[in-house]
Amino acid sequence: MTSSSSTSGTAYPGDLILLKQVFDRVCAEQGIPVGSEQAERLGVSAMALFSDGEFDEAVLYEHLRFVARSLPRRDRA
Repeated sequence: MTSSSSTSGTAYPGDLILLKQVFDRVCAEQGIPVGSEQAERLGVSAMALFSDGEFDEAVLYEHLRFVARSLPRRDRA
């Protein structure tokens, strides 16, 4: 699924749903606990992508997977 929503940096409800789905998927796959420091860092990275106008699901997923893999593993389940 790809979203081609606003290029103005405005996130619409559908954009936020997509971002949450991708974020949750990456957290689950990488064993990142909800509320952990790693989840917070991943969320910041996700929002930065959105702020830069990135709304493509595949690009978001690959970027967040890369970021997740580079995070310290100390708080992971």
